[in-house]
Amino acid sequence: MRKNLFLLTLLIALVLTFSGAAQAPAADNKVQGLDIDSVDEIIMYVELMHISEPDSQVLIQGAIEGLLKTLNDPYTVYMTPEELKEFVDSIEGNYVGIGIQMQPGETYPEVLNTFENTPASKAGIMPGDMIIKIDGADIAGEPLGKIVERVRGQAGTKLKLTIRREGMADFEVELTRDNISTPTVTGRILEGDIAYIRINTFGDFTGDEFKKILDDLTEQGASKLILDLRDNPGGTIHSAVNISSNFVGQDKVVASTFTRNGERKEFLAEWNNDVIEDMPMVILVNQYTASASELMAGAMQDYGLATLIGGQTFGKGTVQVIVPLETGGALKITVARYHTPLDREIDGTGLSPDIQVLTPGLSLAVAQGYLNGSSGSTIVFDLDKGVVMVNGVPDISGRVIRQQGETYLPLRLLFESMGYRVDWQPGIGAIEVTKLQSKAVFYPGDGHYVVDGRTYPGEESLLSLEGSLYIHESVLNLFNARIRYEGSTVIIEK
Repeated sequence: MRKNLFLLTLLIALVLTFSGAAQAPAADNKVQGLDIDSVDEIIMYVELMHISEPDSQVLIQGAIEGLLKTLNDPYTVYMTPEELKEFVDSIEGNYVGIGIQMQPGETYPEVLNTFENTPASKAGIMPGDMIIKIDGADIAGEPLGKIVERVRGQAGTKLKLTIRREGMADFEVELTRDNISTPTVTGRILEGDIAYIRINTFGDFTGDEFKKILDDLTEQGASKLILDLRDNPGGTIHSAVNISSNFVGQDKVVASTFTRNGERKEFLAEWNNDVIEDMPMVILVNQYTASASELMAGAMQDYGLATLIGGQTFGKGTVQVIVPLETGGALKITVARYHTPLDREIDGTGLSPDIQVLTPGLSLAVAQGYLNGSSGSTIVFDLDKGVVMVNGVPDISGRVIRQQGETYLPLRLLFESMGYRVDWQPGIGAIEVTKLQSKAVFYPGDGHYVVDGRTYPGEESLLSLEGSLYIHESVLNLFNARIRYEGSTVIIEK
C-alpha cells in the first residue's frame, strides 16, 4: 500500500516540479481536510472494505485519472508503459492496429484521420466518425488511452467497431488488425508542374522525408506546391519548425510559446542554405488540421508564403511534453500555448483559410485552379456512376437531383467550384454566396433569393433535401454559367 502511495506522490511531485511550482502550495489553497494522507486513507478503506474487493492498482490508476480529469484538459493524460510505446510508435507510423488517429470527444472518441491502405480506410471509416462500441461494448466516457489499447492488439486478430456518423444510423464494421507502417510524407506531380505533398503527422523523421520528396519533385520540374495538411493532428514542434525552415529565412520566428508564468520562448527557422523562394504555395486545411500542423500553416500564412484553402482549423494551440515516470509510464502534460509569428493565438479558435472551401474533396481542385491561374470552372456529374469531377479532379462529394423532369444542382459544390464563398447565416435563415463585389442570398424557408440586390421568387427554384440546398438549373443564367447534357453526364461550365 505504501508503495502505491509513493507512486502517486511521485506523479504529483513531477507535475508540480515540471510546471514550475518550485515551492509547495500555500496552505490556504488546499481543500480543508484533504491532503496526500487523506488519499492514502481513502484508498486503504476502499481496498479493505468495499464489497467489490477492488485491486489496488486499479484504485491507483483511477486516482491518477481522476486527478488529471479535474484539469479539464483532454491533452494531459497518464500513459502506461505500453501506451507510451504505442504513442511513440504511432507518431512515427509504426504499430499494430487498424490505421486511425483519434481524439477525445465529449462522450465518445472521434476519428481524426485514417491512413490509406489500412484496415480502417478499406472499411470506409472517415474523419469525424465517432466510435461508440468496441466488440459490442459501449465505451462512453472511457479514457482515450484505454480505448487505443483496446483497438490495438496482435496482427491478424479481429475486432468490431460500432460507428456513429452524422446523418446516418449507427453501423458496425469488422476489421482485422495489421502491422501499420505508413510514411509520414507522400508526394506526386500534378498537372501544371505542381508538387503535391501530403504530411500525415509531424514525427522525428518527417523533416527528412519532406525534404527528400520535395527535392525529387522539383527535379522532375515542379515549380508550384500544394501542401496537404488536412486531417493532420500534429506531432512535434521541432518537426514543424524544421519543415517551415525550407521556406522561412534563417532566424525568423516560426512560433512562440508562452508558459503559465508568461515566459516566452521563440522557435526560430533553422539554418538552411537551400531556402526555397518564389515558389507559389497552397496549404490545404480543414477542421481536423490541428496542433503542429496549425503552427506551420499559421507561420506560412503570416509571412505571406502560402495561401490557405479549405475550412477553419481545429484550434489546438497548446504544447504538451512527455515526463517519464520511474514506474515506466509517462505523463503527457500541457505546459504552454503557442502563437504564430504575428502573435495570433490559435487555441480554441483555429486558423481562418484565405479561400474557404467546405465541400469534401473540392479544395484540391480549387488549389490546382488557383496555382494554374485558371479563371474558369468545369463541373461534371456522372449520373450513372454517381461521381463528380471538378476541373479534372475526381472523388468530390455531390450529386444532381432529378425531380419531375427538373434538374437541381448542389448549391455549395456548385458555387465553391466557381470561386464563390458560401456561408450559412443562421440569424436570417439564409445561405450567403459572395465573390468580389457580387452577392447572392438564398432564403430556403421563405422561397426566394436575392442576386446583387434584385429579388427573385424561388419556390420552384430551391430544393431542400437531407440538410442540403439545391438550386434549379435555370438559376445558373444569373451567374454566367451554362449547363449541357451528354448522355448520362451533366456538365456545368463558367
